[in-house]
Amino acid sequence: MITVEIRSVVRTLAAQGRPLREISRLLKLSRNTVRRILRGSEPPSDRTCAAAARRQQIQPLFERAGGNVVRVQEMLAAEQGQPVPYSTITRWVREAELREPPKRSGEYDFGPGSESQHDRG
Repeated sequence: MITVEIRSVVRTLAAQGRPLREISRLLKLSRNTVRRILRGSEPPSDRTCAAAARRQQIQPLFERAGGNVVRVQEMLAAEQGQPVPYSTITRWVREAELREPPKRSGEYDFGPGSESQHDRG
């Protein structure tokens, strides 16, 4: 998703008379993306608003389900009438920081060549 700042920079550079190819090279965007921004067909970036709305929807369900994302999925499907993929819900939970990140169980220190498997009998 292209941010509002990048869109305004694209429009500013175009207003200065910079060629499309130069704008796309400077900002590391495709020329089609620059064209879309200049045509005005690029939708505004409302990810923060959408994320806040999702958090308000997911947080109470997550608490009611006791942290069980499968149960949250079932409740969302019952509310909305269509299932939401499990991977999408887990991403929403991660973005809302409703769960602690998993703890690493240990560290491994392998020297050069020692990380290969030696289970031949």
